[in-house]
Amino acid sequence: MGRRSVPGARRERRDNAGVFALSAALGAWSLRAALRVSLAVALVAPPGLLEAQEVTIRGRVVDAESGTGIEGAQVLVRAMQLRTLTDAEGRFELTLPDPDGQVRLVVAAGFYRMVEREIDPGAAVREPPTIALEKMLFELPGVTVTASRGNARPGEAPVSVSVIGRDELRSRDVTSLDEALPFAQGVTFNAGQMDIRGSSGIARGVGSRVLMLLDGHRALANVGSSIDFGLLPLLDIERIEIVKGPHSTLFGTNAMGGVVNVITRPPVDGTRTIVRGYYGIFDTPGERDFTEELLSMRGLQIQHSRQIGRAGTTVFVGREGSDGFRQNGGVERWRFRAKSVFGAETTSPWEVFLNWKHEEAEEFFTWLSPERPLEVEPSQLGDWKRDIALVLGMTATPVVTPALKLQIRPQVQHVRSQNYFHDNDDFHRSTRWGTDVQLSRFTGGRHSFTTGAEASYTEISSNFLEPTPTTTDLALFLQDEIEISDRVRGTTGVRLDMHRASSAEDDFSINPKIGLVYEPSDRLSLRTSLSRGYRAPSVSEQYSSTVVFGFRVIPNLELRGESAWASELGATMSPRNWLWFDVGLFWSEYEELIEVSGAPGRVLTFQFRNVAEARVRGIDAGAKVAIIPEKLTLQTTYLYLDTEDKRTGRPLVYRSDHNLTTTLSAWAERLALDLRYRSRADQVLAFPLDERGDITLVDLRMGTTLMDVDVQAKVENLLQAEYVDVQERNPGATRSFRITLTSRF
Repeated sequence: MGRRSVPGARRERRDNAGVFALSAALGAWSLRAALRVSLAVALVAPPGLLEAQEVTIRGRVVDAESGTGIEGAQVLVRAMQLRTLTDAEGRFELTLPDPDGQVRLVVAAGFYRMVEREIDPGAAVREPPTIALEKMLFELPGVTVTASRGNARPGEAPVSVSVIGRDELRSRDVTSLDEALPFAQGVTFNAGQMDIRGSSGIARGVGSRVLMLLDGHRALANVGSSIDFGLLPLLDIERIEIVKGPHSTLFGTNAMGGVVNVITRPPVDGTRTIVRGYYGIFDTPGERDFTEELLSMRGLQIQHSRQIGRAGTTVFVGREGSDGFRQNGGVERWRFRAKSVFGAETTSPWEVFLNWKHEEAEEFFTWLSPERPLEVEPSQLGDWKRDIALVLGMTATPVVTPALKLQIRPQVQHVRSQNYFHDNDDFHRSTRWGTDVQLSRFTGGRHSFTTGAEASYTEISSNFLEPTPTTTDLALFLQDEIEISDRVRGTTGVRLDMHRASSAEDDFSINPKIGLVYEPSDRLSLRTSLSRGYRAPSVSEQYSSTVVFGFRVIPNLELRGESAWASELGATMSPRNWLWFDVGLFWSEYEELIEVSGAPGRVLTFQFRNVAEARVRGIDAGAKVAIIPEKLTLQTTYLYLDTEDKRTGRPLVYRSDHNLTTTLSAWAERLALDLRYRSRADQVLAFPLDERGDITLVDLRMGTTLMDVDVQAKVENLLQAEYVDVQERNPGATRSFRITLTSRF
């Protein structure tokens, strides 16, 4: 924690080597079990299923105007869910099971309009095709995989999907993904907690209603079911897909508000190294200054990719730290990530990954006073916590034929957390084993079926969970994508979830969905859907028995899961190469919402309870406009929320009616201005009489390349706005200056 850590707390550090060795052994056991399952599938499959003859299609993707090759374009076989990327010359190669007849290729690349082409495999072998793409003046979403658990082009899914591409993520110069996600359409953050379309308020890291995935693997904490942004990678991200609205039919619990899937790039051919370092300072206003020392942030990240035999391997290590802009706001973090992909260019790739994080973060709960908002109560000074997480997983594709595709995703996650607070020393150790099996069947007609199952088991040791629980989650799901005509596609699906927690009643949930997409042209797509979402209570919500900053929290073993029905009507348009627009009208009805409430018959004692029914409806819109081609581009999002707590008739707490983001960028992102605005939250939970108002923040970004080094400068909160960060008595960040250098070789 650096210079502001408390020496007394340091005496409680422990050696974690034995635990990590145990976690690694458990992870290896889980992977071996998955391999046995895959082998069993291969042995019992019909002989013709795995022995289909293969054909290799080669071709080239070029710019329609200049004829030059396009690097990094996605080329996929529509009916088989197979894909590859083009090389530096725009060339691609796809090996696939020999199809009966023509295949349809979908080709997508950033800053180009997507195209579909039917290819005769035999003719393509004799004469490789050249596919030309029309240039757009800004980056458009490419092929996505999250909305339907399979490849889908923009406008094809019956739900709203936002995408942050690799280039946008790089130009925004972020140190963590939660700095980029607020600019995604439909996304807001409430005091650090991610919210999609008003589904979430503030629960201080407990019970996320947004499901975070990393390459399709669950990326939530075991006990709190919260998003851990410190465990997510940065340098090898291909794109981030945000699916909005309840999506529990395919992904189960926590997907009530939406699903975010961080997709990483496969290791490149050859060798590549990326070194990224940044340094910044916080500019504290004189009247709020609380220290004579310089408050800074710093980080160094190194990533190396190379081919080792048949495996493409990427290794990342990072060290980051910040003093924070407020007292007791420091953080120090180490991160390590390794990923190997075997057979990346084949129809059956296998991927193994390991993520590790060690973080020590100080805790700011509430300010000292309105006159001294960046300081904490003296008793809270020095409160901090340590979090260590290890995740080991695999994605295997043992079966791929023209009719079938099987994927298996086993994972083991071990987490250790310890509070060093003035009023509690809560700790927990948890290990979660889980696996996801998905089978896609392509009939060659108008139906594509996706079916699968998920299972997980979590065991926990803790001094604040009473009784110390174990949890088991099981699920079955089925989806049918129906090609009604060349212009109309439908989707139906259903999922059964079972959540079992020791000493509590089992929780069952059935989550159906239905959707329809109509594409009158390749520049316009209309969509509508109806679905049900579900979230099981997290372990922290159900079993916590502790004191948090003077408030007593007790368990509630009768706590049940919460659910929501949601509908949407939307459209996506790109009538010109300089204009793109998306809009969605949505309506959600929530039941049995889990919130902190006073414990019955107890004074100054709280527990999580099913106390709320609510309605959330609104408008979610986004647009991209090339004002001056290749010189000035505007990107904007707008979210209007109309919420109601049906118990009181009042708006839901911590929601703002109007939420706006705008990015004005010039000269290919070399200069950019970011604006974030949200109106005053009508209702808050703890201190409703506190003064609060609208929030308007402006950031300035600049970037260039010097001697093959990317140089970026960023000023956040340029106008030094003083504001409350949604949650009462929590000040927003002061102005900061940061320089980032990135070298690739």
